[in-house]
Amino acid sequence: MFLKLALTKTKQQGSALVVAVFIIVVMLAIVLALSRILLSSSDSVVYEVQGTRALFAAQSGMELALTELFPRAGASNCSSWNFSFATAGLTGCEAQVQCTARAIASPELSQLFLLQSTASCNANEFITSRSIELEVRQ
Repeated sequence: MFLKLALTKTKQQGSALVVAVFIIVVMLAIVLALSRILLSSSDSVVYEVQGTRALFAAQSGMELALTELFPRAGASNCSSWNFSFATAGLTGCEAQVQCTARAIASPELSQLFLLQSTASCNANEFITSRSIELEVRQ
């Protein structure tokens, strides 16, 4: 009886090691998959924030161009403008605004301008850009 128990015990000692290695490998695979998901998620959040900053820079460039196009005193001057921002929220962002005068078929309407603002923001290796368009009438 004692001999049978001893032989059975020695045959089962190696199987626990195989189960332990299998569990360790499975746990390692799960940890690696979760870390990849976490890194991917953090990159997408950075792109979303940078995209919002670029959109705000494009809107700010558009507003600054409108003040140049329609000054308080004087005639409108349709040209191109470049703006660099140094404020806390738009650091590292630039906006380029292009103005195009449009022909108008009706004499009752005043001059029509098409403004295109393109902004790009750079933060480390993340670069994002956004564009907006606006038609204005004098």
